[in-house]
Amino acid sequence: MIERTHIGIFGPRNAGKSSLVNLLTSQEVSIVSNVAGTTTDPVSKPIEINGLGACVFIDTAGYDDYGALGEMRVTKTKEVLKRCDIAIFLIPSTIFEEKEKLQEATKWFTLIKERCKTILAINQFRDTRHEIRDARHEMQDARCDIKKLFGVNEYIDINIAQKQGRDEVLKAIGFVQSQYQQEISIVTHLVKPTETVVLVMPQDIQAPKGRLILPQVQTIRELLDYGCTTICTTTAKLAQTLDSLKNAPALIVTDSQDFRAVYELKPEETKLTSFSVLFARWKGDIDEFIRGAEALSSLNANSKVLIAEACTHAPLAEDIGREKIPALIHKKIDPNIKFDIISGHNWNVDFSKYDLIIHCGACMFNRTQMLNRINDVKKHKIKITNYGITIAYLNNIIHKITW
Repeated sequence: MIERTHIGIFGPRNAGKSSLVNLLTSQEVSIVSNVAGTTTDPVSKPIEINGLGACVFIDTAGYDDYGALGEMRVTKTKEVLKRCDIAIFLIPSTIFEEKEKLQEATKWFTLIKERCKTILAINQFRDTRHEIRDARHEMQDARCDIKKLFGVNEYIDINIAQKQGRDEVLKAIGFVQSQYQQEISIVTHLVKPTETVVLVMPQDIQAPKGRLILPQVQTIRELLDYGCTTICTTTAKLAQTLDSLKNAPALIVTDSQDFRAVYELKPEETKLTSFSVLFARWKGDIDEFIRGAEALSSLNANSKVLIAEACTHAPLAEDIGREKIPALIHKKIDPNIKFDIISGHNWNVDFSKYDLIIHCGACMFNRTQMLNRINDVKKHKIKITNYGITIAYLNNIIHKITW
């Protein structure tokens, strides 16, 4: 299954970033004005584009914003980089008139290019184009050569005011996309198309009313597309479901918190995993998470653990991250271990305070963002694991599940 491609739009204030998002999506997504700094917080727009598939365009504040509030906006812009698969770096053609602004642009372009695949686009302002050409001609050094200046093989000239350049930008996105994007399966690498898979999905207080959670939906869709017979049940009905089958299922995928109960009921020949474990592989680095789980046994009364959640749901009773996993660790390891919780895109973490980070399945993140988080943690020589791996480890079945 292929994730949504996350595409960030970066550049200085009044470069036309918001107008470009509106042009590419053919919708009025972002507010546009001549006032510098109109865009404050990042604005995301999920959209399906023919030829590109599912995308998310992210409009950001200008990197040259100033003042205390401006610095906060720039910080938010930098954070967006961590979840971008592709960046479009948009500069106005007028920037070539001012050396300081041009130097700042090249600095930011280099920073962004080091983080993700980057497309350079120059927004031509119709009324000043001849002046810019003259200004470029007068420059005596390599700054007049855009390709050398930005270290690129190609760039795109667009004119947003005249609605010119949309097709060229989308074509460039498609080309970059084809160079890096790879399809990683969620679950079908574990089964054959002719086999039966049972999904155990508890409908408890934490389950959203009237709908399934995203990992369940995506897993079901992939199995159906693959041709598997897919059976959904609850933990309470699992025994009855298994008894109704002529042959044992090839695989059971369960909610991680029911690992132990499902393990006790599963046929010996049936493989077992969980949605969270599958997403540990699909979204992140399963090997790193397994190594991270081994650090659980080294925790003690002085240890501190960070629980990190991708979504910002309102916590309910028996919340898996806030209550169940801490309670299990207190029971199995040490009752004095301390926990902190963060959620959403917030990743301003003092890693030195923690001995271990336990992350959710990251169904609300793309793979790029999750891998960036893992790399941040590894740089600080701290271990990281995820919910499902943690629960399997603490229930002593980590070597009896599959991924």
